[in-house]
Amino acid sequence: MKIIFSPTKKMTQSKNNELFTPKFEGKTNELLETLKKMTPLELEKIMKIKNKTLENVVEIYQGIDSAPTEKAINSYNGISFKQLELDKYSDENLEFLESHLVILSALYGVLKPNDYIKEYRLDMNMKIFKDESLYNFWKKELDNYFKGEDLIINLASKEFSKLINYPMLNLDFKENKDGIYKSVSSYSKKARGMMLNYIIYNNITDIKDIKAFNLDGYTLNEKLSEKDNLIFTR
Repeated sequence: MKIIFSPTKKMTQSKNNELFTPKFEGKTNELLETLKKMTPLELEKIMKIKNKTLENVVEIYQGIDSAPTEKAINSYNGISFKQLELDKYSDENLEFLESHLVILSALYGVLKPNDYIKEYRLDMNMKIFKDESLYNFWKKELDNYFKGEDLIINLASKEFSKLINYPMLNLDFKENKDGIYKSVSSYSKKARGMMLNYIIYNNITDIKDIKAFNLDGYTLNEKLSEKDNLIFTR
């Protein structure tokens, strides 16, 4: 069983000097070499960023060769990752986390929680190469990585879950707005984090236990759900 999860733009400042060899080192280095050669104007156009954010990204890629590192699970600090109660996890929980969680990344392809990474900014929809999307760039590697996996639980955003070309158990979260169930991005991100925390904290590998999720007002909506698409509503 693997649980796929999205990275976040917000990252904690790296502070370690631990070495890390990416699983797909050649592909990651190809991306980095391309990004390092880009002018500020090119990065502004491709990433749709300006001012201080642009200055920060330029600084990141110009100094990335000597940049410090941090564990992936501690690097991302967006809404979803903030739901993880890492300090409360037992050794068994931490082993479960490392064995089952896969953080998808536009720069690294896949990351395990304890992989040391450097601060970066890169989304799947950014046009880094003129003739090839990042989805196609990573297709072969990710197809091989997940090949033969018995269960893939999808807690990633649509942007990143599109990387996976195998059947998945999709978990979605919707809000009741005047009798109509709708997805609200900020709430969905938080709920995906809560679900991951719930799975890790309880060492869950059985789908029936996932269906029993009942936190922050969310419960399984059996009417909206299908076999491979579980919808939790509130």
